[in-house]
Amino acid sequence: MLLFSKVIDFIVKCFFYIGVSSGIAMTLLVFASTLLRYLAGQPISFSDELTGLLFLTMAFTTFPYVSNKSGHIRLDLITNKMPPSIQKIFIPIASTIFITFAIIFAWQAWQFLEFSKLISSRTDVSRILLWPWMALMPVSMILCVIVEIKKLLIKNSHSMLEEVSP
Repeated sequence: MLLFSKVIDFIVKCFFYIGVSSGIAMTLLVFASTLLRYLAGQPISFSDELTGLLFLTMAFTTFPYVSNKSGHIRLDLITNKMPPSIQKIFIPIASTIFITFAIIFAWQAWQFLEFSKLISSRTDVSRILLWPWMALMPVSMILCVIVEIKKLLIKNSHSMLEEVSP
């Protein structure tokens, strides 16, 4: 279990670094294009398209890491007012809802990716092939599912250890 957890943590952290790098590249591209627009009168022609793709990369490659660190926004106004024993019941329910959403999202994103690949969809100005960028969406959601399952397994193993210890 520990090895599984460490492998997932490593993969998610690598994905996170790709996202951070994408955010830096996006920022530099926007800055350079803005400078060229005002200094030379001509922005980088493909900057808008590439910025959008880099943003997509940044967002979807950081989701699994944020989920792994439980750094996402949680709606727990109601559950916080419940006794801890009842709160424990809602953890797997919330995880199941999220896992269901992520699997449906990944499936739909994969279908969209397949269609995009079939028609060789590209951006308008720079003709960047879109399906490799779109592949980040289902991969990210599947990683989020794996992270959520890992968190559930760790919580269950901790719960079982608490029950066994005096």
